[in-house]
Amino acid sequence: MATAIFMPKNGMAMEEGVLVRWLVKEGDKVEMDQPIMEIETDKITMEDVAPASGTILALYAKDGDTIPVLETMGWIGEPGEKVEAPNAAPAAGPTTPETAAETAGAPSEVLMSFPPEEAPKAAPNADGVILATPYAKKLAADKGIDLANVTPTGKHGEIVGADVENAPTGPKATPVAKNIAAANGIDLNTVEGSGFNGKITKADVLGGMHQAAPAPVAVDEEGVEARVKMSGMRKTIAQRMTQSYFENPVVTQNVSADVTALLALRAKINEGKEKADRISINDFVMKACAIAVSEHPLVRTIIDGDELVTMKATNVGMAVGSEGGLIVPVIKNADMLSLSKLSAQAKDLANRARNGGLKMDEYTGSTFTVSNMGMYEVDSFSPIINQPNCAIMGVCRVRDELALVDGEVVVKKMMGLSLTFDHRILDGVTAAQFELRIKKLLENPMEILL
Repeated sequence: MATAIFMPKNGMAMEEGVLVRWLVKEGDKVEMDQPIMEIETDKITMEDVAPASGTILALYAKDGDTIPVLETMGWIGEPGEKVEAPNAAPAAGPTTPETAAETAGAPSEVLMSFPPEEAPKAAPNADGVILATPYAKKLAADKGIDLANVTPTGKHGEIVGADVENAPTGPKATPVAKNIAAANGIDLNTVEGSGFNGKITKADVLGGMHQAAPAPVAVDEEGVEARVKMSGMRKTIAQRMTQSYFENPVVTQNVSADVTALLALRAKINEGKEKADRISINDFVMKACAIAVSEHPLVRTIIDGDELVTMKATNVGMAVGSEGGLIVPVIKNADMLSLSKLSAQAKDLANRARNGGLKMDEYTGSTFTVSNMGMYEVDSFSPIINQPNCAIMGVCRVRDELALVDGEVVVKKMMGLSLTFDHRILDGVTAAQFELRIKKLLENPMEILL
């Protein structure tokens, strides 16, 4: 019985991935869990493995294709075994992670086949309820599909996820493309899809919206130094930054903290330590933020529909620049870590983020984010919120400033802090109290250690 190769879903927010390259070809024999392809998600490039042992019977996707999650990309089975064409309804056997789980441990069975015009529709049970797996129900709700019009193939007559995936719904399009089309009154039947198997993507809809409009500036190709296709990571960063900027009513508040005592304490702590073991200024800032976040529940709050949901954990994300773009690894329960343990985790996560070595759970689940631009001598900026967080702290450079203390002119080390917050959740006063708490901690660094 053939087993489908599909684009894995790594995280709830993932909608599609890029097939970087196949590591196998049709006719190759593979073992279960053997790496067979390299894919690029919104944050990392990773290898994915064979879901079963057997022979590669078909590979539908091409290197560089952008493919929706759970889309069938090929098949593994016995030599000579017939398999379905892309997007065709499966005859029997697992085609998605869900159907694989539903049939695990069950004996093989052949489903009765029907001509297309006689295919049975889902019939309600005695209570008038249509039988469907939870995943199938969620998928139908997301796609706006009436389960009464879906052909069930489950072994007990229930609708499974694959049935909903293969239900006729008009033009196939990604969820983002559908949302943009609906918001702008665009008929998807008029849009040509450039995605895998003709699926309509966000770029297709946006391209159609702007086709009639003349380009504001003509590009002189002779003056172009380079033209490079955006990576999956860069496209995702662009999409999420735009979404965050336009969806959130944000405010940025700026304060300055006197870190003269903090720098002196840091120098004492780092005496005699190797460079790799030294505590950084950013470590102090992240620990101070973690303490303040744990004390201010609203800063750990997100919007879910018409509800405010406050998260339990203080998971602090830190923005790390890499060759491919911005990555935000997450330090879990940062408020419970000592400064030295937080520092060690921060260094490890940052190094692996730059080298593409993060695991998925190491860059998800943040409840607050810190973005440090101080090393680039930035005095003030407006960081964009890392959704679904409701706030992000921008850290600016440390500057010498003259101050009058007891009639004498002294030099103080002042650090700029720029807090951007979602005004739907946090009011200005609440945000200012939160920022003031961080300022006080940085100005009294022994509290951070205690």
